[in-house]
Amino acid sequence: MTGLRFRMSDDFAEEATAAFAEHERRIRKRLPDAEVRHTGATSIPGVLTSGDVDLQVRVGRGAFGAARDALCELYEPHHPEVWHSEGAFFTAPGSEPRVELALTAIGGLDDLHHGDAWLRIAADPDLVERYNAMKREHEGGPIDDYNAAKRAFFYDNFPSY
Repeated sequence: MTGLRFRMSDDFAEEATAAFAEHERRIRKRLPDAEVRHTGATSIPGVLTSGDVDLQVRVGRGAFGAARDALCELYEPHHPEVWHSEGAFFTAPGSEPRVELALTAIGGLDDLHHGDAWLRIAADPDLVERYNAMKREHEGGPIDDYNAAKRAFFYDNFPSY
C-alpha cells in the first residue's frame, strides 16, 4: 500500500473522543478493573495522524490472561504472531474511525511503549515536532517504510523501551 496521508489530530478530535468513549464503555463492562486510555496520535492536539484511534487497556500481570481472553471475545486479534505474556493487540472490525487496542501488563515493555511514551510526547513540544517531521517525511510513501521509521522514532527517543 502506498499513498499514506496524514492530517492534524485536531481534525479528528470529535470522532476520536466518541470512539474512545464507546469502546471504553464496552471494555469496562467486561473488564471493570482495567485502566483504559486513549493513546496514539489522535490523543494529542497538533500531532499528524492517519485518523485511527489507539486505546491502551492496562491490567496487572495476574489478570493479563483473563483480560486477553475477554478482549478476544469483543475484538479481532491483531498481529497474534507477536503476542506474548505482557502484550496482545486487537482491532475493532468495521469501526469508523479505525480503532486499535493494545492490552498491556502494567510495568511491562509494551505498557511503557503504548502508554508512557505517548504521555511523554504529549508533554514535550520538541518530541511532537520530531514525530510530525518523521510523518511528513513518509507522507505519500509505502507503509512498510513508514512503519520502520515509526519504530525507529520510538526506539531512538525512548531507548529504555
